Amino acid sequence: MWQKVNPIWMRVGIMKSRPSEWFAKTKLQWADFFVEDIKIRNFIEKKYSQSGIAKIIIRKTSKECEVIIFANKVWVLMWKQWENIKDMENELNKKWGKKFIVSVKEVRVPEFSAKIMAEFISNQLENRMPYRKVAKNVLQKVMQKGANGIKISIGGRLNWADIARTEKFIDGRVSLQTFRSDIDYHEMQAMTKYWVLGVKVWIEKWTLYNKKKTPKKTINL
Repeated sequence: MWQKVNPIWMRVGIMKSRPSEWFAKTKLQWADFFVEDIKIRNFIEKKYSQSGIAKIIIRKTSKECEVIIFANKVWVLMWKQWENIKDMENELNKKWGKKFIVSVKEVRVPEFSAKIMAEFISNQLENRMPYRKVAKNVLQKVMQKGANGIKISIGGRLNWADIARTEKFIDGRVSLQTFRSDIDYHEMQAMTKYWVLGVKVWIEKWTLYNKKKTPKKTINL
């Protein structure tokens, strides 16, 4: 009996960097830092859900915290010359009692972000768009940007069926068992009017064949 493993966490230290960077002295402090990271990410993603956030990196100590946000729509976060960033820092400081330093970086290739593509598919499904048409459009967009491959899985009561099923759409090569392949993965739910649909996206950006050769110039998410 086999089990599925998250392709991002399986490649941490090989092809992926850690989303949280800190050091805890005790087990209790480690648990507090871990729960605090989850709350900070949920707070930022809910408040700025329309900015196309692809990744949030947190670096902190017991007194200070640095938050790096990779977003597609940077102007939503930096409205009126960084006023939103300063308001975010003050709000995080009041809520968690630490000094926060927030910085924003632009995602130049949003098609390589599995989170952004999954949110796009979810929004289209919630607007009652045909799931096959949406999936094929995303496949075409990602492959046109130069990705090695993409796989999309949509599950639930598709087309108002009485029995739930899962359909997969694959284009290119997605090698989940190869550690040398840089794969981005995200899963989420589409809250439609009648039921809930599950959306999963795998995107293989490039594969490292030789350490001496430089890989394709893509944004690291």
